[in-house]
Amino acid sequence: MSSQIPLSCADITEREIHAASDALRGEQLVFGSWTSRFERAVSKHACSNFGVATHSTHSAMHVTLESLGIQSGDEVITPAFAFPSSAATILRMGANPIFADCDARSLNMDSKDVASKITPRTRAIIATHTFGNPSGIVAIAKIAQEQEIPLIEDAGQAIGSKLNGRSIGSFGRATVFAFHSTTQLTSVQGGVITTDDNLLAEQCMARRNHGFVRDPSNATDELHRVRTDELMQVLGHGYRISEVHAAVGAVQMKRIDEIMERRDKVARCYIQKLGGIAEIMCPTIAPEVEMSWGGFVVRLSDRFTRDDRDEIIRGLHRHEIGAADYYQSIPTLPLFKNVAGISNTCPVAESISKRVLALPFYTSMTEREVDIVCQTLELMLTRGTLSDI
Repeated sequence: MSSQIPLSCADITEREIHAASDALRGEQLVFGSWTSRFERAVSKHACSNFGVATHSTHSAMHVTLESLGIQSGDEVITPAFAFPSSAATILRMGANPIFADCDARSLNMDSKDVASKITPRTRAIIATHTFGNPSGIVAIAKIAQEQEIPLIEDAGQAIGSKLNGRSIGSFGRATVFAFHSTTQLTSVQGGVITTDDNLLAEQCMARRNHGFVRDPSNATDELHRVRTDELMQVLGHGYRISEVHAAVGAVQMKRIDEIMERRDKVARCYIQKLGGIAEIMCPTIAPEVEMSWGGFVVRLSDRFTRDDRDEIIRGLHRHEIGAADYYQSIPTLPLFKNVAGISNTCPVAESISKRVLALPFYTSMTEREVDIVCQTLELMLTRGTLSDI
């Protein structure tokens, strides 16, 4: 049964549809003008010199780690409280994800725990701006700089966020932005790497396209270089973004201010309606943070167990309202338990993950829909038996 109020949905207008149609009619379906426009728009937004678009966020993170030289046996510090895609990517590369616990207020990585997890085998740090909140990134960036460890900003949920007026994407060696169907801005599916490092950008560009430093099918600019062995310099992947996807992303980037404003209005509506309920903790946002709101995730009070939270989710689903358990602590997931080990226990992330609840959040959400969600949630919190609702 489809939800009457979905957990999330993309905001697509006739402008995106027209751009996608234009891309389909073009002579190049990859590496054309739309891809260039998309990359320039994202890199400019992140105050970076280079943008590299790929067909997914996973592929963007994968080629970034490869281009930084991450190899089997290396350690990469990554958040315990996050979507597990980055940790899974590290594992697939034969490296070891080292999980850092989260700060109880911002839900981002605790910088002190990050510092304590650094070893001689640490080759990179991935810092996620959880649900769009960049709090704490300055302290982590300082640690990375002092230890001379590359910092990757995972800004999949944070495009448009700022800290003290400084745009996300300007704190690390590289940043990965997400443009899948549930993020603030979408290219239907896609990711973009931004960086000021020209050598890193060149490596990412080659690795997304089977290792070719230039596309051999488009040799008009270098007619004298026609042999594949002259162009293929590293082992790479088929991670190219299509012109159709890039066209949608480029138009969404033009609409970023409009989209951010509308999402901020939805978030403020939620906070107004849920802020006075004792059993619910709304997101804690510091004054210096300008949020882009990747989603709206609340935390239930300590009197609720994981089973209670899960039953609330089921109750919302019975009322055709989307909800989810964003996120479980990654070291507790069955696929990561053997990797995490005792030394990777993250008690704050484990405790918080039992009580977090993602509520419906999307750009076109109306105040009436927010009302329905909040009233239904409040009703379930005040009933004695959740399963009766």
